[in-house]
Amino acid sequence: MRSFRNFALFALLGGVAAAAACGGEDLSTFNGGEDGGVDSGFPPPIGETDSGGGDGSTQGTVVISPKDAVIDVDDSKPLPTLQYTATVNGNPVAVAWAIDRGEVGAMAAASGLLSPNGTIGGKANVLASVGSKTVSTSVTIRIRSTQNGAAAAGDAGADSGGGAGGRGGVGGDPMGIAVDAATKAVLLGTPVADTGLKWLYPYDGTVWPRGLLAPQLQWEPGAQTDYDAVLIKITEANYEYQGFFKKNGARFINHPIPQNVWRSLAQSNTPGEDVTVSLTFAKGSVAYGPIVEKWKVASAPLKGIVYYNSYGTKLAKNYTGALGPDTNFGGATLGIRGGSTDPALVAGDSTAGGCRVCHSVSANGAALITQRAGGGQPFSAYALKTSTETTMADNGVVSTWPALYPDGSMFFSSGGGTPASKVFDTPSGAGLITPTQKTVTGLPADLRAETPAFSPDGKALAFNLYGGAGSDRKTLAMMTFDKTTMTFGAVTNLDTPASGNTAIWPSFMPNNAAIVYQVETRYNGRDFGGTRGGPGCEAVGGCGDNNDTGTRAELWWLDVKTKTRARLDKANGLGYLPTGPMVHNDDATLNYEPTVNPVPSGGYAWVVFTSRRLYGNIATINPWQSDPRFTDISSKPTTKKLWVAAVDLNGTPGTDPSHPAFYLPAQELLAGNARGFWVVDPCHNDGTSCETGDECCGGYCRPGTGGALVCSNTVPTCAQEFEKCTNDAECCGTSLSCINNRCAQRGPK
Repeated sequence: MRSFRNFALFALLGGVAAAAACGGEDLSTFNGGEDGGVDSGFPPPIGETDSGGGDGSTQGTVVISPKDAVIDVDDSKPLPTLQYTATVNGNPVAVAWAIDRGEVGAMAAASGLLSPNGTIGGKANVLASVGSKTVSTSVTIRIRSTQNGAAAAGDAGADSGGGAGGRGGVGGDPMGIAVDAATKAVLLGTPVADTGLKWLYPYDGTVWPRGLLAPQLQWEPGAQTDYDAVLIKITEANYEYQGFFKKNGARFINHPIPQNVWRSLAQSNTPGEDVTVSLTFAKGSVAYGPIVEKWKVASAPLKGIVYYNSYGTKLAKNYTGALGPDTNFGGATLGIRGGSTDPALVAGDSTAGGCRVCHSVSANGAALITQRAGGGQPFSAYALKTSTETTMADNGVVSTWPALYPDGSMFFSSGGGTPASKVFDTPSGAGLITPTQKTVTGLPADLRAETPAFSPDGKALAFNLYGGAGSDRKTLAMMTFDKTTMTFGAVTNLDTPASGNTAIWPSFMPNNAAIVYQVETRYNGRDFGGTRGGPGCEAVGGCGDNNDTGTRAELWWLDVKTKTRARLDKANGLGYLPTGPMVHNDDATLNYEPTVNPVPSGGYAWVVFTSRRLYGNIATINPWQSDPRFTDISSKPTTKKLWVAAVDLNGTPGTDPSHPAFYLPAQELLAGNARGFWVVDPCHNDGTSCETGDECCGGYCRPGTGGALVCSNTVPTCAQEFEKCTNDAECCGTSLSCINNRCAQRGPK
């Protein structure tokens, strides 16, 4: 198994002081890093603070000048600077200068000269300290950027990729070259409407996390059928971008956002404000459009790793018989970390019996259990921190999709026998090991709880009531659990969906109070909880373009206390998803297998799920065509992919708190991907470099010797976002709450 510890480390903060002094650092990686927002979570400057700089009338008050300055940066002009001065009663005074958002600009500590970074805008605080006193004033930096073709200088990797994850980790065509002056003039002129021109992807209203790879913009051309060039315009309060690009393929239907532009718009965004994105097209001497969308950017990056099944992967070729130039393919468990354009092989290899799929992962990222093929031992346990595989003996009770306890120490299995459901220690070590069954009380002997999942705090287990007294194979149910006494509470039914529907694949929200789950609305006639096509698909061409026999399902959520449920219409795509041929007439019912990131970020919970919907104009074949033995997916991607949606942390029961989903970058483009588990990194020991506290076994990530951030178990004055806590009072600032023993934004800003 390939260890994620071999991945390159992302940019790290150099401590509070370093963050205030240095500029130009990218602090918003997928796996963490303080993004440097206005409400950064750091405690206020030590000493007396004067928020407005004072008017000089009070003896001894330090006055900063200029006050509340605005700096406009245009990348077509020389980079401006701003000189700050400090006085007491009108007399100059020597102070130590700093800025609390080092990514927007660098402040000379001795002279007070502020030099904008030039690519990141936003509002920051300029700090002046003398003795034990610190005063501050605001500064707003506004960026205007223009690009004409190809990658901008310094934008390394903006158009990179082309490996397993596709170009840029998202697929599609590359950046177009520069347009000529005449075409540029057309694009800047007054456009006219083009009937039928519309967005395909991303979706209007999408909420993006920080630190994600840039999306591929995709559209349906109108009556003109094709275009010569595009103007991409992005606007928010402190960042404006215009990009001019020539046609980039045989037909102009998609184009990337340069990665450096994507990073700048995210880091320049004021949490809660809209990002307006418009596309205007040129054909000949006429401009068409614009088509416009509004997005939002969360105030923090996503955390952790996504582990997922891949059927048809080329990273572990353990099967033969695929259609296409390479007849070898595999089944394996892959993983995605931020910043990478391609997935990594986690479990599985290219030997006979090397298939590793149908996995479950503990919320703390410590353990993974996966089904294996061959040899008579059908399951393996992986210690993810050490990349160690342990083979589990088949004792007839270890099921597919077990529920791992949040700390990875044990798992709940529903594999049949007597009793039907059991709890085992997660095995570790060399050789063939039989899992030790644990003694529990309160668990009905005949209960068969399918697709089970523990809550993040480990105090509840949700499942489909598949077998036992009162079972109907359709009801979502729950039991409480006390690990100290190993006792389960009574089975409580939560949701029995309408006739013909099945509630399955539950996953708890980070606050343990609600559950996201799948409601199957059409059974495929083949496998319980499956997502594939009907029986006729298991033949070459059997799942033809017009075959529509597969599972259809929707995402729902439920408040545990009130049992109030609601469909997640925005995440499902109801009412706005594009339609297409090959039975893509109702893609809002092609959503399955949700799992929720146990760590909230930026005031949102983040749900990763399987969907067979159209991915713009990149993946468009029949939704059930995903098996490489029966459909050639070597050049035309299957639509079986992983998607992610933001869900408000404190949504009102009975309403839809979700937002439109986005395609998860870096997943294998030419493979069928499913059942993503989103968990935190295995924790690092004290003294190990880190970005945020959830990465640390000790719970905190703070400056060590030399200023670099390292893991620590020393309890600070207050805990920052993602650091350990037991109650709200331990978290820095009023915007953080203690959720699942981590400080988190209590809601979107």
